[in-house]
Amino acid sequence: MDVDTAIKDRRTIGVFSERPVAPEVVEELIEAARWAPNHKHTEPWRFHVVSGQAREEMCEAILAGGGEFAKDPRGKLMRSPSFIAVTQQAVLDDPIRDREDYAAVCCAVQNMMLAATSRGLASKWSTGALAENSAAKRWLGIGEHDRIVAYLYIGYPPEDMREMPAERRPAEVVWRG
Repeated sequence: MDVDTAIKDRRTIGVFSERPVAPEVVEELIEAARWAPNHKHTEPWRFHVVSGQAREEMCEAILAGGGEFAKDPRGKLMRSPSFIAVTQQAVLDDPIRDREDYAAVCCAVQNMMLAATSRGLASKWSTGALAENSAAKRWLGIGEHDRIVAYLYIGYPPEDMREMPAERRPAEVVWRG
């Protein structure tokens, strides 16, 4: 699949079959992420692949960690056979670099989603309260100031999944000169 087709075919799909994604395919997605643009070649991303029983272990750690996440995280963390928590190392002494690194990690996640689409996988990028959860950060082994930029859920779409329409409004473009 060429890149233009992957861009236009990519959809956020939050329903997955139980069929696991092979580790070598996950590694291919991470390899695609590594080629994201990043200012000064900081490569600020870290990838935490969570699958199988480890998903339940993370849920238990979050529930035991206190009241930051009001509802049971199983509905999210168990939705796909695997997910990748994509994190950014914080840059506390340089807010400009911190913002640039955050943007680079976002680009890395998009690369992963496009690579997933080209391989027939479904994906969903999720953030919200779970991305701010200190128990989740501890379980993943990241610093309290580091960011969970994405919970990237990946898997195969269910066999009965209908194709979603490809509609977007026209872009607002301002030309000068």
